Amino acid sequence: MKKLLSCIFLTIVIFFTNITSLSNAQVKQYNITIGTGNMLGSLYPIGICIGKIININAKLHGVNPTVTSTEGDVYNIDAVIKGDLNAAIVNADAQYRAYKGMGEWVGTPQLELRSIISIAPEYLQLIVSENSKIKTLVDLKGKTINLGQYGVSTRLNAENVLRSYGFDNKTVNIETAAPISESFNMIQDGRIDGFFISSIIPLDSVKNLTSIVKCRMVDIVGADLLFLGYPEYKIGSIPKNIYPRLANPNNVQTVSTMSTLVASSKMPNAVAYVLAREIVENLDILKGLHPSLKNLNLKDMLKHNTAPMHPGAIRYYQDKGLL
Repeated sequence: MKKLLSCIFLTIVIFFTNITSLSNAQVKQYNITIGTGNMLGSLYPIGICIGKIININAKLHGVNPTVTSTEGDVYNIDAVIKGDLNAAIVNADAQYRAYKGMGEWVGTPQLELRSIISIAPEYLQLIVSENSKIKTLVDLKGKTINLGQYGVSTRLNAENVLRSYGFDNKTVNIETAAPISESFNMIQDGRIDGFFISSIIPLDSVKNLTSIVKCRMVDIVGADLLFLGYPEYKIGSIPKNIYPRLANPNNVQTVSTMSTLVASSKMPNAVAYVLAREIVENLDILKGLHPSLKNLNLKDMLKHNTAPMHPGAIRYYQDKGLL
């Protein structure tokens, strides 16, 4: 009888030890590399901010972040699945396409992709020179516009918008190979009339451009077909005071998606738990690290994840009554 009671007691102890292990979320030492994007883009500064937040208590929880610049969304997701990156910052639209097997991943859904948390909204912006006389999307006919490289969300977002207007390469002269970072030089040189960019706001590179070239931002409205086919897009508005040198009299209407922190299903639950916990419990600090993060809302950060959430992150949110 005593032996039986001892076995029952031991079973109970093991059960509750397993239950509480994630809550304690102490990882002996786990080095993670977080992929971001081009240093002139917006995924990179977001990644830097996330790295700083995780590093605050690294000596206690044992997760040591290294943030690296990469080629962007598609590279990041592929690298996370392959194990070349442990985590990455990507746009929700890329996350959605990858998990569903659409776009760049048509026929090959990335079912091991997992979201940790959404972070800041990224706005699709069409920036044109005042000399181009472009005031609306209809005015793009016959103009030279840079959509960015293949494999970057900016390009696919721009293509989706143009397609929803019935535009193609015959109606808009599209520079197909220029990276977004080169757009700033191209518009200054007059080689293009404008360019698309998906980014957080404000973005320093856009601020710098508006101090050199007289530009305006074009409203992206009326793209109803976009919302029917791509539920990850949201209607967004860019306040006029974000870029005061732009020749826009009012706020700019556009579409947005969320930037998200993703990992693979192979990431240990305890590590995903730590990532979720450190971001949530240091949210006030995170808000002060970049102007685009000052209005972060935890409800939105948990709502706009377009791939399944990692079970380790789910466990933290459940522990705190957030889900």
